[in-house]
Amino acid sequence: MLKNIIITAANGKTGNFVIAHWLTSLKQNINLDTVDILVIDYGLTPAQKKKLKQEGVIIMDGLRKYHIVNKRFFDAAAYLKKHVYNQVLFIDSGDVIFQGEIAHVFNMYPQSFRVVPLGKRILFYKWFVFNHFERDIKREIWKVINNKPVINAGVIFAPAKKFIELCDDMERLIRDKKEFGPDQIIVNYHLYKDTVKFIDSKYNFMMSTAYAGFKIRKGVFYKLSGEKVVIVHNAGQMDFFRPIYNFGYGKSYNQVKHVIYFLKRCTYYILETYKIITLKRRR
Repeated sequence: MLKNIIITAANGKTGNFVIAHWLTSLKQNINLDTVDILVIDYGLTPAQKKKLKQEGVIIMDGLRKYHIVNKRFFDAAAYLKKHVYNQVLFIDSGDVIFQGEIAHVFNMYPQSFRVVPLGKRILFYKWFVFNHFERDIKREIWKVINNKPVINAGVIFAPAKKFIELCDDMERLIRDKKEFGPDQIIVNYHLYKDTVKFIDSKYNFMMSTAYAGFKIRKGVFYKLSGEKVVIVHNAGQMDFFRPIYNFGYGKSYNQVKHVIYFLKRCTYYILETYKIITLKRRR
């Protein structure tokens, strides 16, 4: 029976968080008997690498060129082409903690990509598509993704073979591999061309874009319904814009940045409303 693999990337800045929170929460909540963990190294310190190896994590040296959000896909594909696995969980590390079991998600829709769409419909595609791709590719991408729900690339479950194809598309289509953002576009483009299944938001819960709110009790995230979130994603391009302060795994962590949280919610609401009005006018 083939094993599954969880793949992430880290550097010296995020390495301590990965060890103390990402990996700790992973090990305390998930059955890893048939799962390998791969961390792609983009500048981990010797001490961080030593600790990860002691915890049974596979360390792979990553490319030194290109932006980390892009090259992590290239390096993941390179590893998967040399090592055979059944299913892949490709996931962020520096802004993610685990609060529940995910092993069963590897078996859900095993022939398809499994992702969580953003709760808010925001003007994401236009900001990137028309500035990051060649003219003919722009048109093809726009035909596929226009008016589709935005998929976040921070948590992707996929069959290993299909994930390699996604990574190959990433390397082929991104014009400037040093820029932040085009990876998200290719993830949306490729998944919508292929077969994608939307799974419950608890498997990639991003506080700022979730339609419903959330609550935190003793450092643990819950939906307003009371259901515990499985994967918490404190997303944001920069630390300042992440909605949770002191993010981590444990009772003493996770306080809401109320101003940032509500500003982001209001911004997404305005953009979503604008998009809905624009679509209605076109019809």
